[in-house]
Amino acid sequence: MWVKLAFKLFSRELRRGELTIIFAAIALAVLTVFSLSAITERISLNLAQKSSDFIASDRRLSSNHAFEPQLLTQANKFGLATAEMLYFDSMLFANDELVLSSVKAITGSYPLRGKITIKDHLTSPAYDVDTGPKAGSIWLSEGLFYTLNVNVGDKIELGAGLFNVTKVLVKEPDAPFFSLSGNKRVLLNYADIPTTQAVQPGSRVFHRLLFAGNEQQLSEYYAWLKPQLKSNQTWQGIKDRQSPLGNNIVRAERFLLLAGLFGIMLAAVAMAVSAKRYCERQYDPVAMMKTLGGSRKVIRNIFLLHLSLVTVFSIVAGLMVGFVLQTIGADYLASFMGTELPQAGFRPWLLSAFIGLVCALMFSLKPLLDLFDIPPLRVLRRNLGDTLAISRIHIALSMMTIFVLMWIFSGEILTTLILFASTLLIIAILFAISRLLFAAGRRLGLRPGSSWSLALATLQKRANANAIQLISFALAIKLMLFLVILKNDIITDWQMQVPADAPNMFIINIAEEQVTPIKQFFRDNNIAHEDFYPVFSGRVDAVNGEKFARRVSKQEGEEKDKNAKKGVSREPNLTWLTSLPEGNVITEGQWFTYGVTGGNDIEVSVFDGWQDVLGLELGDTITLLVNEQVINAKVTSFRKVDWGTLKPNFVMILSPNMAGKVPVTYFSAAKLHDSDTKAISQLLQRYPTISMIDIKSQIEQAQAIIAQVSLAIGFVLSIVLVSGALVLVSQVQASLAERMEEMVILRTLGAKGRLIKLATLYEFMLLGGIAGLVAAIVSDIALLVIQQQLFNVAGRLHPYIWLLGPLSGALFVSSIGYFMVAHTMRQNTQGLLRKLG
Repeated sequence: MWVKLAFKLFSRELRRGELTIIFAAIALAVLTVFSLSAITERISLNLAQKSSDFIASDRRLSSNHAFEPQLLTQANKFGLATAEMLYFDSMLFANDELVLSSVKAITGSYPLRGKITIKDHLTSPAYDVDTGPKAGSIWLSEGLFYTLNVNVGDKIELGAGLFNVTKVLVKEPDAPFFSLSGNKRVLLNYADIPTTQAVQPGSRVFHRLLFAGNEQQLSEYYAWLKPQLKSNQTWQGIKDRQSPLGNNIVRAERFLLLAGLFGIMLAAVAMAVSAKRYCERQYDPVAMMKTLGGSRKVIRNIFLLHLSLVTVFSIVAGLMVGFVLQTIGADYLASFMGTELPQAGFRPWLLSAFIGLVCALMFSLKPLLDLFDIPPLRVLRRNLGDTLAISRIHIALSMMTIFVLMWIFSGEILTTLILFASTLLIIAILFAISRLLFAAGRRLGLRPGSSWSLALATLQKRANANAIQLISFALAIKLMLFLVILKNDIITDWQMQVPADAPNMFIINIAEEQVTPIKQFFRDNNIAHEDFYPVFSGRVDAVNGEKFARRVSKQEGEEKDKNAKKGVSREPNLTWLTSLPEGNVITEGQWFTYGVTGGNDIEVSVFDGWQDVLGLELGDTITLLVNEQVINAKVTSFRKVDWGTLKPNFVMILSPNMAGKVPVTYFSAAKLHDSDTKAISQLLQRYPTISMIDIKSQIEQAQAIIAQVSLAIGFVLSIVLVSGALVLVSQVQASLAERMEEMVILRTLGAKGRLIKLATLYEFMLLGGIAGLVAAIVSDIALLVIQQQLFNVAGRLHPYIWLLGPLSGALFVSSIGYFMVAHTMRQNTQGLLRKLG
């Protein structure tokens, strides 16, 4: 019996539009979460694929000794594509010239990700290929052609083998980025290793296995591999790579994650407010049902069925619209990126449907319970039940639900807490402001008939509702300001990492006696360069005698042994200097006292980013292993270092009394232009032992990824802006019935149309201005924390948004609000009464 009645009422309310608000709110939640999560997942997958080009694979396994054959056999069983590499140094001989080169032997499947760039001749254009040289042939980097005075087609000796030079090697996807391995590079077919006879027992070689596949395959393989890893074998992904690129990938993922969280917060706010508004509009019908004998159980079943039907329909509609929206957005982004975005998995579908269900249940539960408690006497006393309009339980339940949804979506408690805490701060401030402002409005003494007086009177009349509207408006404005400012700051920071005057060439393997003539050469040819630094590598083995734990893979999300002291995974390049380098700032301690106090102890200044990593304090003793030599150095200072400049920088700088204790070469960097090619060729011919690393192509790759991230962020931002506008629309739409009642009364009392229009416009301007001001101030403070904690950049305040916030808020809210009520104000009084009836 009640089911038939429920469907009749449901059909009636659909025709009247009574369920439009709650339907739109749930659909908004679903489509926002789906479109944002699908777009961000597809962009993240694309970034992961692009970034994988920098290691020529999805994962790589490194070792200084040969791998067991079963590692490749098992990888094939897991469905992974594989490739093998071997690095070794060997002598190249041609035209009576002998040069030590860095050889990379590769199998035919290399690279698994990315392309190799080559040229047919030194002067011919470069192009990309998918595989390396064939057996019996060899590819040389450009510097070796000048050093050995050879051309394509010549024969050259590598170790004991004789090979044909067939191509000019321009770039490999996993070529050194900020590493100090030379540019005298040779690409060799893996099958030709025995021919060279350069790899013998005891030879210094480096083995690598490359793997490509989906994340599940890689994770399953690593789970099998991990127990068998030797202490000197490392499993790496792009996130393990110590470079600005790896940092930028993490930053991009964090930003896209924030955008998704903002979408969830906006959708949740819309749902919470809409559910409350809908239930309030059902107070009178429920009171009427009870008067006519309807039991609480029947009424409960009717409205729960209505909610279930609306939830199902709105989730389906939200998924369909969200799918279309993300498809259009992905195609748009792909056309600008010049690539295809990978398809998203099932997560966006499941997540958005789950959030739609949770929103419908949690945000409607308390309002429905209040609805069922409406007394029958409300048909006579219309104010009965109004005390349920604001419920602390509903507010607490809604906040808890939003927090849990954000946490589920992000998986990061710190990010969720920062955003949630800033939101609570906005709510508290706006409630206080709304009370003070609306109460003070009664004492302003504005003259009767004034639009401002009418606007303030309207605000006072709906104080509670306006407080909720203020919060909704402020949250929407806050999230939009958040994304706009954060996007600009992050993109600016990324672009500043590669400034216009940044060096694009590293010069390494410089002998001490070559430093002075090379400096003179640069001066003669007007080539800008950095200082020349003595360089050697060493491993941080212990602090105060306590050894460090073995390294594990960050890519797989592992954690080190909690009982062992944490360390670092690589052997950094070290130097000693007399004075503090440009761009370095002492944050704690003081520069070296050697030469001032006459002490003999070796001192070290450490990059402050390693202070917590190594658990260092001033006065600690660091033990360095340089080859097999043990060096102890006392920590006397910590430095802030800007790595993004590409200028020579070091995590550790030792005091000048380190000179002479270990063998070193010298290192510098230069800014080269196309016109300097001939001069650099002459330099390489004059000093064949030095190496130059051209990083222009890597910089271009990094900048291309930054541009793609910027475009993607812009699109995600547009989705959030639309979502924010929809939240405002739902808020205004929820109060349309009450506004129509007020309009009928005002017209009956003789109010002119212009007075009503201006009062409505001023009302929305005040709400938007106040919401924008609070949102701007709180957002700026929260941004400061997020930039420092999540993005590892120097946070800063943005005073200009304190003005931009209220202005944009007033314009945004008044435009949307006035647009929503403009049609209502154009209707005559008879038409309004008919709608209200």
